[in-house]
Amino acid sequence: MPEPSKLIARFTILLIMLAAVTFSSRSMAGQDSDQPCIHFLKSISSDKEQPLLDLYVQSLVAPKKAEQRLPTVAKKIDPSYSSVRQAIFLLVKYNIEQAEGDNDIKAMSYIRELKQLGEKTGSKWMVAEAWLAEAAELVDKRNYELAESTVAVVADLARELEYSSLLARALKWQGNIYIDRSEYKQGLQSYQNAYEIFLGCGDKLQIARVLSNISTVYIRMEEWGKADHYLSQALDIYHEQAFSNPFAEAILHINGSVITKYLNRPEERVAHINEAMKMAAKTSSYRVKLTALMNLSAMQQDHGMPQEAMESSIACLRLAETYNEPRGIANCNESLAESYLLLNQTDQALEHAFLALDTYEKRKNRKRYIYVSNIIANIYEASGDFKLALKYYKQYAVQGKEYLFDVRRKELFDLQERFEAKEKEHEIVLLKTENSLSSARLAEQEARENMLKVGTVLILIVLYLLYRRYSSISRNNIALEQSNAELATQSMQDPLTRLNNRRYLERWLTTISSRPEQRTALVVLLDIDHFKSINDKLGHDVGDQVLILLAQRVKNASCSGDLSVRWGGEEFVLIINTSEHEADNILACLSSAISEIAFSTSAGDITVTVSMGAVFTASQQQLQSEWDAIMVAADKALYSVKAAGRNGYKLVNYPC
Repeated sequence: MPEPSKLIARFTILLIMLAAVTFSSRSMAGQDSDQPCIHFLKSISSDKEQPLLDLYVQSLVAPKKAEQRLPTVAKKIDPSYSSVRQAIFLLVKYNIEQAEGDNDIKAMSYIRELKQLGEKTGSKWMVAEAWLAEAAELVDKRNYELAESTVAVVADLARELEYSSLLARALKWQGNIYIDRSEYKQGLQSYQNAYEIFLGCGDKLQIARVLSNISTVYIRMEEWGKADHYLSQALDIYHEQAFSNPFAEAILHINGSVITKYLNRPEERVAHINEAMKMAAKTSSYRVKLTALMNLSAMQQDHGMPQEAMESSIACLRLAETYNEPRGIANCNESLAESYLLLNQTDQALEHAFLALDTYEKRKNRKRYIYVSNIIANIYEASGDFKLALKYYKQYAVQGKEYLFDVRRKELFDLQERFEAKEKEHEIVLLKTENSLSSARLAEQEARENMLKVGTVLILIVLYLLYRRYSSISRNNIALEQSNAELATQSMQDPLTRLNNRRYLERWLTTISSRPEQRTALVVLLDIDHFKSINDKLGHDVGDQVLILLAQRVKNASCSGDLSVRWGGEEFVLIINTSEHEADNILACLSSAISEIAFSTSAGDITVTVSMGAVFTASQQQLQSEWDAIMVAADKALYSVKAAGRNGYKLVNYPC
């Protein structure tokens, strides 16, 4: 899969293509090419249905106007005449309600009717459209597993039907799911595929939406300049085409409010927030409303309006509780904790902060968990409990540093460091040249004016100054090289256990093809039993001690050439070079090495056991080509051990 930087380069090329397509399409085909893709719907409709298709297009780009025209078109074209007409009418009503209404139940009722109609008539395209709308609602409520499988089925049906618009929309939602799970490379790839389809048929509303989605990726990676670039492109297209879709516009302004905050453009931020709130009030999307309220509260906090911020946060929490959606409730509790802190109501602030922290920990949302740790540290500091404040500041600092590499990717740092290093080298070259030129000029002046002593003094002074400058740059260059080495080590190593991390493993897998040996290997997915209980009962400091001690035992039990990786949390991945008949014995010895001797911690001696799922592979090349499937097999084996009571292992051969 291409790297993010390559994907962005492709998007830049596509944007240039878009400008060319826009110019040629306006000169050749009027405004048809600027409208949403309806080629498939045209292919299954007759000429008599053209007013209905026009209404469908309008329901996407200007739903309010479509709502006003709906009765007139319904009179002119009887929807009950055919199932195709009924289906398109239902999609029109759904588009209007989703963009302009405030009743998601009503919006989804149209989708249920569409699905029933499709099932009754055996129409795959109707069912697929209904499934995509259901998947969008699942994403809204963060049920990603079911949403992902539904979107995959829709994409397959769209390819079978050659329904390109539906395929592109499915790919866009697939990208949204990836990005929500911080899988940025896959998300960008899905967005690119969707973008190319929308570009091919000139669907500018969807092009603007995809560009907005790309800006969201860079918001998450905290690359504000790039986020601003792609959002500006989206807003320009949206306004140039005079679209009027509250749902799409709310998302654009929500992204704008976040970007302008970090680019320190307060007036633009206020304007974006106001527009986002106005547009969110017109939609039936719970997630859009919730996000707009959280951003409003954040702006009010930054502008010294704590009472208003608290009210916005309470409104956010009430909305989230109405839908009983854990992540939304956690987000609003986090916002409410910050508002109470500004009001110096530390007890209430702590209560809501820990509610958010607990949810983020259960859902393994590292970024928000780290951020809330900082909020809790601030609350304890404000209440005068500096010991606990220091504990959570430490948690925030250590985990935040690790997360920064995970999110923004090591490549971004490498690029910046290489650029800065080249600049320093360029300075040194210029300095040497300047040194030579100065010496030559002074020597010439000395000969011409016969002022040897004066010239010598001047040369010494200049050389001294140049030497000082050169030394300073050399020191900077050495420090930069040391920093580069430290960053490279940090990016490949888990800071707590000092084991290799997931990033190192990813890079290691890419080098397998360059190694000639065909050694068999044992892949082990190791999980500490009841680790959450250790954290809850004895504290996270003791939990950290257990992780460090376990890592040491794993190292001691490993041979040269074996690989030990902290996979995340209490999970570890081991790649052990061994033969098939030795694999079972190795797993038994490893289990004993961990569990037989108690772990000495600050809370006393603790007996720690582990569960292991292991897969035996035929070669290291197989590891590279089938890594994901091997990990799935190991995970299933691990799950079997846990289901059987933990403290054991299960070994399977691959393929299983």
